[in-house]
Amino acid sequence: MKSKIFLVIISLCVFSSGLSAKKSKPSPKSVPNGMASQAKAEEEYKKSIVQVKISYQEPDYFNPWKKKNPKVRRGVGIVVPGEKILLPAHLLTYSTLIEVKKYSSYAETKAIVARQDFESDLALLKIEEENFFKDLTPFEFQKEIDYPRQVSIYQLDNSGSIQSASGSLISMDLDQYSQGMVELPVLDVNSTETLNGNGEVLLEKGKVSGILFDFSGDKNSGRAIPSFLISKFLGDFGKTEIPFKGFRYRPIIDKATKDFYSLKTKDQGILVAEILPESSADGILKIGDVILEFGGKKIDSKGYFQHPKYGKQVLSYIAHLGDEFGYQIGKQVPVKIIRSGKEEEVQLTLKSFPYSSIRIPHRNLGSKSEYYFDGGFLFVELSEGYLLEWGKDWRSKVDRKLLYTFDYHKFSSGDKKEGKFVLLSQVIPDESNQGYHEISGRLVDQVNGKPVMSVQDISNEVKSSKSRYITILLDDGTDIVLDKESLISANQRIQKEYRIPKSSMGSR
Repeated sequence: MKSKIFLVIISLCVFSSGLSAKKSKPSPKSVPNGMASQAKAEEEYKKSIVQVKISYQEPDYFNPWKKKNPKVRRGVGIVVPGEKILLPAHLLTYSTLIEVKKYSSYAETKAIVARQDFESDLALLKIEEENFFKDLTPFEFQKEIDYPRQVSIYQLDNSGSIQSASGSLISMDLDQYSQGMVELPVLDVNSTETLNGNGEVLLEKGKVSGILFDFSGDKNSGRAIPSFLISKFLGDFGKTEIPFKGFRYRPIIDKATKDFYSLKTKDQGILVAEILPESSADGILKIGDVILEFGGKKIDSKGYFQHPKYGKQVLSYIAHLGDEFGYQIGKQVPVKIIRSGKEEEVQLTLKSFPYSSIRIPHRNLGSKSEYYFDGGFLFVELSEGYLLEWGKDWRSKVDRKLLYTFDYHKFSSGDKKEGKFVLLSQVIPDESNQGYHEISGRLVDQVNGKPVMSVQDISNEVKSSKSRYITILLDDGTDIVLDKESLISANQRIQKEYRIPKSSMGSR
């Protein structure tokens, strides 16, 4: 009896294992054709995507003679024509070493920056290793964007396998990229899956719709650079340089304002509120002009025009990415305005953003601010990088006057006598500077009675003044007196006590 029961159990086990085997090894015919073709396509996609590892060191604005500890960030790059790798430019900020890894190798290959553009947040890498691109294939780009629309989102994992997620293109708006000054098209993307926003590629029918540069898991949403902006960066439309309209405006929506500026009942328009010196609008438009048409397009009371494909878009679209309308750097844009109650048309020649008009460096352009450190007194140029040293909630922590200065005086008004804003960042305590130890973060107005427009002004005055004493006036009325004869000995003590390099002190 026992032997019969044993044989039954054995038979059941064999039957059961046979079923398991059938489930684990399905016939190729059981795989839907769509899935098979998708898998085949993804095998091809991985030949166009690479991993990028960026080592970087941020500047230390509180101790500008040194850098902070090295860190690493990772991103996704895509292969483009010309044996280059494309990725969001902000990933390269303060980079010290760039390495790339492709699907067919575990080795990381050194890359160098071939070109980068802060406005479009795009950069190209090149690889000097011979045959690196031999088994890689460039992606193609969508010429136009359709939304709302489902897209597939891809990146490459450490093993060289393709990783996919699904998402939706929701809308398109104009905004400044993380390091840019010019408003450009940005795609809004939704996805319920885990994404990083570090360059993942958005694909539709095998062509790139955009690359993801920002993503919030809390909101399940992110932003992407659209394919046609990438195409401009790659030179597909001719000139790659981004123009800037050169003015800022405000809406005209109430009747009193419309009447004051002589707008007819049927007319809509916007009011020119600010013009940046040396920009496209400088000398062409005037504050108080009302813009009715821009580039032949009627402008509504909030600054929008009707784009033939993308619906309502801000007029900046025409000036900043108007290749499809024939507007690039150097081209003239007709602008119909009301000036002093009369309609007229002016021609605005498109120029790039006038970076020379920046008084306070901001949006992390990668430039390090100058400093002057002598006798324990550290003077620096006011910059966004300096304010960010207060951390994530810096706006609620920094001095109100610094915050106001940053918000309202980032750009020059055109007065050539304007310079940078200089502040006394801190005083490193020494017996020679007793009485000043508590002072920090104050704007500097004058040195020896002369206006200060750069840290170099203070350095030059200390060096050239025949007086033994240098007086420095701060914005709160505090007078600081430096004794030139004590600076050398003070620097020697500070160098020894605080281990600050001698090369960072005094005139450099």
